[in-house]
Amino acid sequence: MPAEIPRIFKAYDVRGIYPSELNEDIAYRMGLAFPQFLKAKKLVVIGDYRTSTPQLKGKLIEGILDAGCDVIDLGFGPTPLMYYGIIKLGTDGGVAVTASHNPPEYNGFKLNGKNAYPIYAENGIYEIGRMVAEGEVEKASERGVVENKNMVEDYIQNIVSRVKLGRKLKVVVDVGNGACADIPERILKELGCDVKTIFKEPDGTFPNHIADPLKAETLKWLQEEVVKEKADLGLALDGDGDRIGVVDEKGNVVTQDQILMILAKQALEHRKGYVVFEVRTSKAVMKFVEENGGKVVITKVGHAYILDEVMKRNAVFGGELSGHMYFPYCYHYFDDGIFACAKMAEFVSKLDVPLSSFVAELPKAMATPEIHIKVKDELKWDVIEKLRERLEAKGYQLNTMDGVRVDFEDGWGIVRPSNTEPMIKCRFEADNEEALERIKEEIMNELESVLKSMGAV
Repeated sequence: MPAEIPRIFKAYDVRGIYPSELNEDIAYRMGLAFPQFLKAKKLVVIGDYRTSTPQLKGKLIEGILDAGCDVIDLGFGPTPLMYYGIIKLGTDGGVAVTASHNPPEYNGFKLNGKNAYPIYAENGIYEIGRMVAEGEVEKASERGVVENKNMVEDYIQNIVSRVKLGRKLKVVVDVGNGACADIPERILKELGCDVKTIFKEPDGTFPNHIADPLKAETLKWLQEEVVKEKADLGLALDGDGDRIGVVDEKGNVVTQDQILMILAKQALEHRKGYVVFEVRTSKAVMKFVEENGGKVVITKVGHAYILDEVMKRNAVFGGELSGHMYFPYCYHYFDDGIFACAKMAEFVSKLDVPLSSFVAELPKAMATPEIHIKVKDELKWDVIEKLRERLEAKGYQLNTMDGVRVDFEDGWGIVRPSNTEPMIKCRFEADNEEALERIKEEIMNELESVLKSMGAV
């Protein structure tokens, strides 16, 4: 990232703490800059339910209008609804005011062009950041106009039309007081499910738990409710509805590796083709996909990078460990956690055994969950570079597609900077437990030495 661009401009979105890092002035200047960058005549805008969203969204729209661009305001709701609005209404792009799964003090912007194509580091975010930082954008001579539009029912029916259950299911959904509200429940009920939603009321303070299904501790309420209700399936969504978590009928968390295998298998039963994963994905997942007729393609971590490769390859499916899933064989290209919930329900409804029994037969990877280490945001990239230099000097076999991945004969480990938070993230996999512990200890010792030498924690 160029030094002069504020660090809220991340690899694939804009995100920071309100109001110290991201405020109404930045939102207004973003509104001026983004339409000029896209040469847009009309944009869709939506916001999540964070306490700072109404102010930021209002200023963003004001800036877009002053740039001479029209706005279709979809109100408040999940990010996939914004994606759908761009495609359905044929606009030049859109903005979702959201910080996704981050804690309530954060907010941000997800930026998309035509056909909901993501704007990320390499194709515009840093340029937009420069325009915002330098304040070079002026008002247009003619102001745009705003139209308020509710597309929730249209979006619901679009998903319902693409999914068919084999039998009725009992499902518990946890939306974590996020932007999805009752939308997943309405979809699943129309598909014929008996549905209970917990923490359904949108609340930008997230009073019960952070809406991040990747963190196992946020799923305990869902696990308890699934068992209590004797449900077939538990589904969790993140704060803006583009990521999924799953619990089986026994209350066990279905890992993201297992979710990838399930949804890839479902896609490959429809047609064979490319399947796109990111660099942290387990070798067990890749082998399983190849055995089911898929051709695996690996890319950098991040929903924008996955989608880019999905579109280039005309892939049948794509997914990443954070819970973003792509279903181009039966849906739009964009990632949609709500649609992923419907597809998971469809999969379970066609099994002749409980979900836990099916999952038990999937190949297992000897892998750690992702390990998160808090690091000063301004130093995390330098930490990765120093680690790369240190490992390279010691003769390790490295892959630097995204952070530093170290490959061994009996496993691998990856250390990479988070694109959205002040963290470094690590994951390790090996052929057996002894190798896993050895690889983890070896790399973590190197990382800790770098962190201490830089005072980065």
